[in-house]
Amino acid sequence: MNAPARTPGPGPDATPEHPRPGAPPAAAPSADAPRAEAAPVVVEAPSTAELVASAVATWRTTLVEAAGGSTLADVDLLGDVALDLSAAHPSGIAQLFAGRQTRLSNLVREGSSLSTAKRRARVVGARADEYAQRYGIAPTYLAIGVATWVERTAPDVSTDDVAALAAVMRGRPAVATPTDTPAPADTPASASAPRVVRAPVLLRPVALHARGSGESDYELTLEPSIEVNPVLARALRGRGALLDPLAVARGAFTSSGFDPRPALDRLKALGSAVLEDFSLTERLLVGTFVHPGQVLVEDLDQSSATLERHEVVAALAGDGRALAALARPLPEPIRGDRDPAEERGVGDLDPVQRHVLDVLATGSHLFIDAPAGCDVTGTLAAVVADAAARGRSVLYVPGHRRAATSLTARLTELGLDDLLLDVAPDAGWRTAVTRRLLGAMSLQPQPVDTDAVARLRRDLVAQRGRLSGYVTALHERREPWGASAYDALQALARLTSTRPGPQTTVRLGSDVVRVLDARRREQLAERLAAAAALGAFATRPSETPWFGADLTTNEAADDAVARIDRLVGGGLASLAARAEEVAGSTGLTTAQTLAAWGEQLDMLAGIRTALDVFQPLVFERTAADLVAATATKEWRARHDMPMGLLHRRRLTKQAKDMVRPGRPVADLHAALVEVQRQRDIWQAHCPGGGWPRLPHGLSAIEGQYRQVREDLEQLEQVLTTTPGGGNLLRTPFAELQDRLRRLLADRAVLSVLPERTATIRSLRSAGLDPLLTDLANRRVPPELVGAELELAWWSTVFEELLRADPALAGYDGAALSALAAEVRRLDLAHVASLSAPVRTAVVEQVGATLRVRHAQAESLFGELVEERLTSLRDTVERYPELVRRLRPVLTAAPMLVPQLLPPTRTVDLVVLDAVQHLPIELALAALVRGRQVVVVGDARCASGTTVRELAAVLPEVALRADATRRDPYLTAFLAEHGYAGVLEAVPLPEAAPLVRLDVVDGSGMPDGETGAVESTRAEVEHVVELAIEHALTRPEESLAVITSSPVHANRVREAIMTEVRDNPALASFFDPGRAEPFVVADLAGVAGLRREAIIFSLGYGRTPHGRVLHRFGPVSGPGGEALLLDALGATRHRLVLVSCFAAADLDPDRLRGPGARLLADLLEFAAARGRDEAGPAVTAPDVGAATAPDRLVVDLAERLWRAGLVVEIDYGVAGGRRIPLAVGHPDLPGELVVAVLTDDAAYVAEPSVRVRDRQVAQRLERLGWTVVQVWSAAAFLDPQAEADSIQRAVLGRVADRRARGAVPLAPALHGDVPSGPTELSELGDAQGSRGSDSSGGEGDVTAPGAGSEEDAVDGLRVPARRSVVPRARPAAGPGTAAPEPDAGRAAGHEQPTLPVPGRPRPPVERGLPISAYGDDQLDELAEWIMSDGVARQPAELTAALRFELGITRRGARVDAAIDGAVRRALT
Repeated sequence: MNAPARTPGPGPDATPEHPRPGAPPAAAPSADAPRAEAAPVVVEAPSTAELVASAVATWRTTLVEAAGGSTLADVDLLGDVALDLSAAHPSGIAQLFAGRQTRLSNLVREGSSLSTAKRRARVVGARADEYAQRYGIAPTYLAIGVATWVERTAPDVSTDDVAALAAVMRGRPAVATPTDTPAPADTPASASAPRVVRAPVLLRPVALHARGSGESDYELTLEPSIEVNPVLARALRGRGALLDPLAVARGAFTSSGFDPRPALDRLKALGSAVLEDFSLTERLLVGTFVHPGQVLVEDLDQSSATLERHEVVAALAGDGRALAALARPLPEPIRGDRDPAEERGVGDLDPVQRHVLDVLATGSHLFIDAPAGCDVTGTLAAVVADAAARGRSVLYVPGHRRAATSLTARLTELGLDDLLLDVAPDAGWRTAVTRRLLGAMSLQPQPVDTDAVARLRRDLVAQRGRLSGYVTALHERREPWGASAYDALQALARLTSTRPGPQTTVRLGSDVVRVLDARRREQLAERLAAAAALGAFATRPSETPWFGADLTTNEAADDAVARIDRLVGGGLASLAARAEEVAGSTGLTTAQTLAAWGEQLDMLAGIRTALDVFQPLVFERTAADLVAATATKEWRARHDMPMGLLHRRRLTKQAKDMVRPGRPVADLHAALVEVQRQRDIWQAHCPGGGWPRLPHGLSAIEGQYRQVREDLEQLEQVLTTTPGGGNLLRTPFAELQDRLRRLLADRAVLSVLPERTATIRSLRSAGLDPLLTDLANRRVPPELVGAELELAWWSTVFEELLRADPALAGYDGAALSALAAEVRRLDLAHVASLSAPVRTAVVEQVGATLRVRHAQAESLFGELVEERLTSLRDTVERYPELVRRLRPVLTAAPMLVPQLLPPTRTVDLVVLDAVQHLPIELALAALVRGRQVVVVGDARCASGTTVRELAAVLPEVALRADATRRDPYLTAFLAEHGYAGVLEAVPLPEAAPLVRLDVVDGSGMPDGETGAVESTRAEVEHVVELAIEHALTRPEESLAVITSSPVHANRVREAIMTEVRDNPALASFFDPGRAEPFVVADLAGVAGLRREAIIFSLGYGRTPHGRVLHRFGPVSGPGGEALLLDALGATRHRLVLVSCFAAADLDPDRLRGPGARLLADLLEFAAARGRDEAGPAVTAPDVGAATAPDRLVVDLAERLWRAGLVVEIDYGVAGGRRIPLAVGHPDLPGELVVAVLTDDAAYVAEPSVRVRDRQVAQRLERLGWTVVQVWSAAAFLDPQAEADSIQRAVLGRVADRRARGAVPLAPALHGDVPSGPTELSELGDAQGSRGSDSSGGEGDVTAPGAGSEEDAVDGLRVPARRSVVPRARPAAGPGTAAPEPDAGRAAGHEQPTLPVPGRPRPPVERGLPISAYGDDQLDELAEWIMSDGVARQPAELTAALRFELGITRRGARVDAAIDGAVRRALT
């Protein structure tokens, strides 16, 4: 494979760009020389070995340069960081050499010398602490004797690190000249010039601990080990001296005690024999004699041959094949909760943490992104426990000691401290390791009740399934309705909470609701509104005779009016008169209805037809016998009318004789039947009897009748649906005439009747007939008919859903709460049960290994019992399987790893934690030993290269940031400076700002080297005051001071300790033995630091002329932004920023680095937050994008508000986590105490029952909230009971505060509200069913004299109410006067004139939730405030507006609404 030519680099085949130090300069090309064009060169792509070798060379050079000069070769490099005990009191030295704890005051007894010794001891201790925290190693030794000699040879720095370190320190190049190549003639003489070595002789580890108040004394304890300075030993052996360093060191311990004299004499004799100008001075020096980098260089050399086979190291070197191998896809996270029997790890983990365990189980290397606030310790405890349970060895490498301490504490809390072999960075670590290994050999397994564990897991799965099933059923969208039961509850709550609101009890048909989707309902609602506007539901039947008439078009209406007009205009009256006339002429009864008149006319027509056939004689008598005589035999038999033949013949002849001549009859029988029928009708209408008589003009009479009948029949179809009915033909003429006149008189209603009727008909066709009837019965106005339809639809759907899934109907609030509580109990018990199987598995592995390797176990046991362990690395190499099983988790700092483990890849899992500040070179020793590598850190605040470079090559899983008690606005600030989408601001119960800026007047002269005004006296004194104040007022909160520079940190530490020494009352708070002791750290040492309160003192002041020099030390340099972010993440609760200047004093054009720009933003934010403002860096919420509040929550909030509590809906910071409902108490101003959670959309979006039903609440409880879970079904069915439950929680918090004396004893709520939970029904509005109008009633708290005026609350209509929450009054509100400080002023003294608004205060009630005020109301109130003519700044107008509204709390909605009103008022 060919690749383009590479540019020269640091690799072994690279050509240096600059001449080698000491090499002759290259000859300059001649101007006359012809220029030859360089031909392109194609070279092979670098191999993995070449890339790794090049990277190793770079790493090695960096380690050598980082170590600086070696104090092992020159004790003078210690400077002030050394405690000289050469002149110590002999009795004190004897006590120290005897191995007893010895006070410094017993060693140095002269007053001034003791003061100097204490100061030196503090410096040595600070350096040791710095090494311990930063590197995990504290190389503090007592140096016994100092040897001096002259070195004249130039050592090979490629193999002699001490020489290389000394060369770097002295600022001259260290040249490695091959022995077979003569040095150039012009090589500087300094390359081989003699140098004086001043090396300590014997090194004995010593523990240095502060004792007394304010570090008033120190205690020294020597460890039972000693070694010969390797620099001296190498020099002696390099010149032929026969020296066994171990034998010489052991010779210092005799049967009579420790005596270094023989060892010193032996080394002095050897040195005098082989070293030039050798001398040995008997001195005793305490200092840090080994830099960690020296050990790592040697380890890198030992392991370099195998590094190319390590894929992580190769990837760091840039090898593409290694990068591709590391980039394999990770398994997908498991959604929801898994089977408890399949859970890995220990502790209370969230799904992301369990996903980390799943990924590691595949053997993949991993980078765990862990921003500030994550449960890193819990994650790593689970990781190491899971690995140990599976028989894997773990090397846990913390970047600072704080991380190791946290992991140890967590494993101890879980009962798994037996897994750990913690090599602490102190002089006695060997003894501690010996005891830990010895204790592991006698571990006994603890019994585990497997049946109980299995039963617990079964119960957990069952109960969790029930709860999850209910939630799923509640929120599952069901077809064909396209809605869930939760949607129905929300909709019903929204509908029934409005005032006035829909009240229908109608249920639609199942087939109807299935087809009424949202769009269809919207269309029908528009039709309903149109019908209502046309009077469909407001018009009563008695109001118009046209009510209900079936007229759908204007044409039909016009036709009906025309017909009525004809009838009323004479048609009907004329017909009635003709009927009366005919009755008079024929003897018939006068027809009273058109139907009767028609019957008479039909009779007359029939008689006329009969007389055309028969003579009138036929009507003289009944024709019944004639009908029978002319009938058939069968007819007579059927009608039971027997008749003889002769009789029939006679009657038949009579019938024929009655037929008119010349009119043949085809069917005599049928004709006689018709005659008989007409005769019966005549007799019915003519009581006088006689032959029928026909009126004159019968045909005209019939024509008039047909015309009137046609009109009435048409009108009858129209009027059938009216209250009067449609039986017009049988209505008496007088009544009919009157009705028609009334219809004609009310013809005006026909202008809207057709449209109304058509609309109603379409609604009925849609299946809404029952609803239409209900709306008409209740005369619902147009603005509510749409809501009525929605209520009917949602009510029907909800009942359908309950029928479809009966499980939904089986839970009420109490049952759900009990089920959730049971799930939480079982889950916690399950989490607690995870540790025992892990410990049992580890103990069983230990036992099995001890049995298999019995001989080795006996040998190791003997060494441990006799305390012959001098090197853990040697022990691991001789007993590898035993040591890794005894304590499977080895904890060691990066610099201790080479001393503990051989340089081979034998560790199953290497975990690098909290190494953001470390360069990659320091982590290599741990990396190369691991078969699997896990790195935990935050690349955003990484000032070193380890996390950044490893994060770039390893697959990544990001942890969830847990809720912290830091100011939520500070979390929002961090989110806008690199942590967007990672950190989420969680609201706290307290509203007071927890971040502030203190600007002090500090100035001084610039430093000659740095050019900065560093560590002014005023700033140091102010920090001391803050620290002392914190210790006296908040001793329960841990505290740390962070500074930008080590110089300022040292001055602050010394000043505070001076105060502590002078004030014994402060000793307990500043005791270093506290769980989280007080510390002072610079930015470089802040990694892993976490405290409740942080004082961040910038440490840079102004010049005497007041100028800011814009030189901020590490903040202005590379990685300054990361250092600042790490410092801000150190606070758990409070942050005080101390500076000699504010953001306004900085010139943006001179802030060139990201760290300096972040500092300016931080200063501006802290100043604004101290003024109780969000700060310009925090984005304001998008009010327009805010979602509508949960109506069930709004209803609860109203009930709690009426009970006199303080409520906030959707409480939180812009862009952060929201709490659906936060509740406080008037007796706890500025604080909300109860967080109400619901099964809303955010709840359902979390698939894990463990997270949503337990961990979310626990996180809020850790922040100080009391959490109450309200289920939507319970809040809908019995909202008052849920409100009572919330109020009991609030009153419980208040009672607890009163018991602790934090709240003065006072009536709970205005003195008229019972404080006991049994009388909560008297606190709010009266109990009633949902949907009833809850306005008014005894439960309402209304202002005296308040009328019926209503205010809008997010679409709700609620009665105007006054606040029951006492508010703090500002000093200068508009139209209000602050109380005079002196009521007894002399008469006649001129009083100040207060501004008075120029018009009455608008009727905007005080104390309501912010959502109760519309923009118009806020604008009116702001204009009224401004009407006093006083010029106000935005902040002043905001304060005045808040006062008038009675709002003291901060929140996204509150800030957005008030800020908007202020902007509108000032523009």
